[in-house]
Amino acid sequence: MSSEIIHINGLNLFCPEPLTLLRNAVRKASPGQIIEIDSNDPVSLRDIPAYCNFMQHKLLNVPDYKTSFTFRIQKKES
Repeated sequence: MSSEIIHINGLNLFCPEPLTLLRNAVRKASPGQIIEIDSNDPVSLRDIPAYCNFMQHKLLNVPDYKTSFTFRIQKKES
């Protein structure tokens, strides 16, 4: 497992771009690796948690958009 955090800047991008960037990063990530994605697209509040739930990745942080725009996801272990 890589301990390096993958960071994605998805600010000012709109659906489906943030989710597409996240999916590509997850494919390249090692099992258990952390991925952070910044997104201020309100649709991401629905899409990213739904994607994580469906793919069984652990959603570690959901932004509130007042103080943070960063989602933090841990790729599922194999």
